[in-house]
Amino acid sequence: MTQDMFIGILGATFIWIIVLLIFFTNQKHKRTIAIKAKEMEFEKEKNQILERIRTEKQSEFEKGYISGTEKSDFIIHVEPYKNIDGKKSYFQNSQMVEIGYVYRLFVKGVPSLDPHIQIVERIKLSELNEKNVDSAIGKLELILDKIPSPHLRLASNLKEFGKGLLKNTKAKRINS
Repeated sequence: MTQDMFIGILGATFIWIIVLLIFFTNQKHKRTIAIKAKEMEFEKEKNQILERIRTEKQSEFEKGYISGTEKSDFIIHVEPYKNIDGKKSYFQNSQMVEIGYVYRLFVKGVPSLDPHIQIVERIKLSELNEKNVDSAIGKLELILDKIPSPHLRLASNLKEFGKGLLKNTKAKRINS
């Protein structure tokens, strides 16, 4: 009988140990789930706060940008530039055409600083044709389109400038 009792007590002890292990594992699992839920809630709140801060910053930036562009006292005046320089001699007639743009800073409508001439392309008169002029005007348009400023104002039409350039050089060729 003592053996039977010992086996019964030992069996009951093992059962209680298993029950306790299951209980503690279950409690640990519940705590892990609760911690994960709190972490998710914290992440949601953090993301909401970050989104609110981002929208506030964006809103303030846009207000400042609009305010700055409305109150700005300066403008950059840009216009196409051409210079035809040539040498006439008995044996040789050579001309060089420089194509580019001139820009100048105006503050409160008053010119400030000297105008700056930026040459985009130089073409010898013997090379001058409609394709070369269109290429130079295209480069000029590309450069001017890449300037991201609301203070930039183009003084004249680039297409008309190119046509005028061709017309002017053809007239000079005929007269020479």
